[in-house]
Amino acid sequence: MKLIHLLICSAVLLTGCTTVLNETRGSIVVDGEVYETRTRLLENSGGTFESTSVFVRNTPFSCLPDSPNDCASKVRRNRDRIDID
Repeated sequence: MKLIHLLICSAVLLTGCTTVLNETRGSIVVDGEVYETRTRLLENSGGTFESTSVFVRNTPFSCLPDSPNDCASKVRRNRDRIDID
């Protein structure tokens, strides 16, 4: 019974996978500091889509690069919330 459960769970996980087709890295400058951006072209069973993130202290935050100042506002909102180790 456990083997059947494991096989079913594995099949569900494999069909729900998302593949990264392409990744583009860039940067934005916010208040004199440079922050990395990554735009990924992803594919899953529903088709392809793009996802963009801006990294603040190695933590990604989703943003909309076509929306004016969205990525910069994500940086400003989150840079002081993340603890520096």
